[in-house]
Amino acid sequence: MSSEKDPNECLFCNATSDCLHLLLIVDKTFRTADGGQLRKAFNSRWCAICVEQTKDDEDFDESALFEKLIEEVDSLSDATNRYDHEGAPGCSSEYQLFFCDTQEKIKVNRYHFCRHFLA
Repeated sequence: MSSEKDPNECLFCNATSDCLHLLLIVDKTFRTADGGQLRKAFNSRWCAICVEQTKDDEDFDESALFEKLIEEVDSLSDATNRYDHEGAPGCSSEYQLFFCDTQEKIKVNRYHFCRHFLA
């Protein structure tokens, strides 16, 4: 039996799936949200940013804009965790998980993240 901690483990309740504290899981390598309560809103905003930027410059630098969006999520979270997933060649990813300590914070932060998008 391995004593290695699961990198998906919640920092508040130790759950490894269906955690109510999970705000977002981001695959930073492929620039997509893979889970959490902000997943759909995050991916929608990221898509809108890319569409808007390619109108002006098809060769825009995604990395700076993606990091700015990650920083916004980080400012909403109470804790984060990072890990590297080693997959097949070309399929490895760096993941970042964002958690809030209460379900109420998740709701409030989801509202603020989405409201910013609609403004």
